[in-house]
Amino acid sequence: MDIKQLKYFLQICEDESFSKAAKNLYITQQGLSKAIKSLEECINAPLFYRTVSGLKLTEYGKYLKEHSIHLINEFDLILNDINKMTSLNRQKLSVGFSFGVLNALSTDLIDNFKQNNPNIQLTTAEYRDFDCEKAILNGDLDVALTVGPVDESKFNSKIVQTHNLCALINEKNYLSKKSEISFKDLKNEKIIIVDKNFKLYHNFVEKCRQAVFEPNIAFTTAEILITHKLSRLNKGIGISVDFVVSDINYPNVYSIPFIDKSFVWNVTLIYKKDSILSYAGKIFTDYIIQFNEK
Repeated sequence: MDIKQLKYFLQICEDESFSKAAKNLYITQQGLSKAIKSLEECINAPLFYRTVSGLKLTEYGKYLKEHSIHLINEFDLILNDINKMTSLNRQKLSVGFSFGVLNALSTDLIDNFKQNNPNIQLTTAEYRDFDCEKAILNGDLDVALTVGPVDESKFNSKIVQTHNLCALINEKNYLSKKSEISFKDLKNEKIIIVDKNFKLYHNFVEKCRQAVFEPNIAFTTAEILITHKLSRLNKGIGISVDFVVSDINYPNVYSIPFIDKSFVWNVTLIYKKDSILSYAGKIFTDYIIQFNEK
């Protein structure tokens, strides 16, 4: 007995005719009759009998029909699931990260995903914040983890992690004695910060403008580590984020949190607005959300 025989059998049940069933199955009536005869020999029982009014099911046939429908439905579900699984072998997923995001989440994030999903061909790359968004819009990336805020008209997004920002103040600066810092406190200070390719720069400038002044940006860099080094040398006040501060400890530099608690560094999961994520993309986004909830 095989699935094909059962499907043939059910088609005959539906059509109540060998000739009609053979036509619908695109096989010869002789071939269909041979398949049903083989099925009857397998179960050692007749499935049909003929009457004046047409073809009828025997008691054995009725029993087989009832259970065959369930068997075939289950078999089709199994095939569908296996097809989904094997299709992953043909799926590639390209994921981008803004600089610093992997450090904020976990350096194990990518390796863990690859180990748990060996059939997904994952490629990753790091970008500056705005370049990361451009890569999504250009189709170079399927999914990205960048820094917010993002344009909701262009991206589907979800904040997956929030980090506090702080001012790096040398012990020689009187502001280092403060427990919290306001933006107005920084009005006459030299600022060291990441460059205009990063959201942090623009978010900081906007906060200063809300405090009615233009910040004195003395030095910009693509590497946030430089803000720490220059703060250590008392070249200005650096702007950094909590998870970086925890990795870099200069005894003569104080990390002072901002009074404004809305000044944060949001790790944001994005993909192109109105696009449909692939099966692999959905697995990855679910993984990121679950990974962050651990």
